[in-house]
Amino acid sequence: MMKLKIYKLASVALVLGMMGACKPAPAILTGEIKDYRGGMTECMIKTDTDVIEDSLQMNADGTFSYTRDFPEGAEIWLTSEDAQGFVRLYLKNGDKQHVILTASADSIYGRCDVIFSGDTKSSEYLWAFDHEFGSLTKWTVREAGKYQSFKEYKAAIDATADQLRTQLEATKDKKFIAYEQKKLEKKQLAIPFRFAWAKMSNNEPTDMDMDFVEYIESLDYNTMESAKAGLINMYIKWYLSCHTDSVMTPGEQFFIVLKDKVSDQAIIDYVADSYMTTYMENGADAYLESTFEAYKNTTTHQDKVEELQSLYDKIIKILPGTTASDFALQDVNDKPLKFSDVIGKGKVVYLDVWATWCGPCCAEIPHVEALVKHYAGNPNIEFVSISLDDNVAKWKNKLKADKPEWSQFITTDGMKSDLCKEYQINGIPRFMLFDKAGKIITTNAPRASDSEILNFLNNAME
Repeated sequence: MMKLKIYKLASVALVLGMMGACKPAPAILTGEIKDYRGGMTECMIKTDTDVIEDSLQMNADGTFSYTRDFPEGAEIWLTSEDAQGFVRLYLKNGDKQHVILTASADSIYGRCDVIFSGDTKSSEYLWAFDHEFGSLTKWTVREAGKYQSFKEYKAAIDATADQLRTQLEATKDKKFIAYEQKKLEKKQLAIPFRFAWAKMSNNEPTDMDMDFVEYIESLDYNTMESAKAGLINMYIKWYLSCHTDSVMTPGEQFFIVLKDKVSDQAIIDYVADSYMTTYMENGADAYLESTFEAYKNTTTHQDKVEELQSLYDKIIKILPGTTASDFALQDVNDKPLKFSDVIGKGKVVYLDVWATWCGPCCAEIPHVEALVKHYAGNPNIEFVSISLDDNVAKWKNKLKADKPEWSQFITTDGMKSDLCKEYQINGIPRFMLFDKAGKIITTNAPRASDSEILNFLNNAME
């Protein structure tokens, strides 16, 4: 009997030992930020179900070591003020990664240079994806306009997607591959539409290249995947560009084409609800009333209609032609003032709402600067930036580094500020335009980087 007990105890110990040995160790990320000067370094973790902010302890020499348990794997956004950008990494238990971050020529677009070592195949794929299909300089509408034919443009897109797909498969991480493959497929389907957007920006017909027409007509718009990828919205945008109607408003046309192209009511509801929500959150336009009425006749989600009705009642107060709502500000010298002290002084005001923590916002700054230089000496327009930073010192440090030559203000309540409440701002960057009398021209103006911004501003000053 004693031998049997000893044998059983030994077996249990062996099993427990094997279980302990099979459990992967936590992920370890080490790295270095070149030319480190003590700038802010932030770490954000994106899992299947949550987004978590975490701290990263930096050493005086710019090195760091970070250990955390990621049994299901997680995407890490590592942002460095000194490297002037961010990098996306992927970590799972057992991984040992080392990265060296350096400021690069692409830092203006929120990217920094990275040297990888260790278990970094998944992280290297994310870097490659970001510098290809996620890039703010490649596959733009302007770049699409350089191709003579859609066939040539589509071939270039497919070749890039094939290269990324090969790199993705090389990670041999089934869960990571399955998740990223869907994102890659969405990009490969959506980017071709930019061929038509390029034609639009050049005031050229968008339905003359039969290869392009054949491509977008061949897509299956009766799937929830294509709806969530925005394909039906892009199709309708293209369709309306070559089938203008002088009687119906753009919103009314949108819902008519939606019901004509899609037969599944669940998909119609999803697209209609998403379109109306985005339209209203972006400030809507002079067609709000007719667009909302057309929406109510399209969706079957009455609870969503009731929800948007309350938003409608707020937005109707900030439509073009209405007097701009006021809110509190302070300038770089901490002097308090109101928005009404800034606008309505005989100049059109182009307003940039931004924050230092917003990568796309910072990417727009050089474009705003270019506009300021373009209109230097023009007495009819003024450029204003309002930050949503809650850290005033960080905002001032950014201004000290950039040395902007246009008016800078801050409202320190961030996304909870009266500015965001009054103008229904749920995301930034947001550009707005006000006339010489302080009335709203639009609360959703084109970005400074938009290819049509000069025409837009010139027309506003006429």
